[in-house]
Amino acid sequence: MTEKEGEIEEKMKISEGYFNCSNRERISFELGIKLGALFHQFIGTPVSPHNIRELEEAMETTAESQAFVEDAEVDIMPEVKEENKEDESDGPFDYTTLSGDMLYADILVKYEGLRALGKMRFIDEMEYPLMFIESIEKID
Repeated sequence: MTEKEGEIEEKMKISEGYFNCSNRERISFELGIKLGALFHQFIGTPVSPHNIRELEEAMETTAESQAFVEDAEVDIMPEVKEENKEDESDGPFDYTTLSGDMLYADILVKYEGLRALGKMRFIDEMEYPLMFIESIEKID
């Protein structure tokens, strides 16, 4: 074991002392934290057809830098991309701000033999950007 791996293992042991829950509950907690952070960190960010992919990549990279995140995919609604494609205006007012109804996100978290997939989707009938766990599975 490397020194770095030893440090990580020690931090894991310390952190586990603060959680009075099962591994399934812990992975659910971790997933909720990641989705909530992604949402609240970026809502209100200026977005235009010129920076939409860069913003998606920044959001993915930010989520992936957090503990236990295996993968993150973010899509700012394709309708927003297409809606503004024909209007190639570069004027100073050619942007909007990111809102919950524009954001689709998938985050994959791995913890202690479990993998969980969480999603964020705007649910029209609720008029709400819902964050939910799609699956939790045991892994080797």
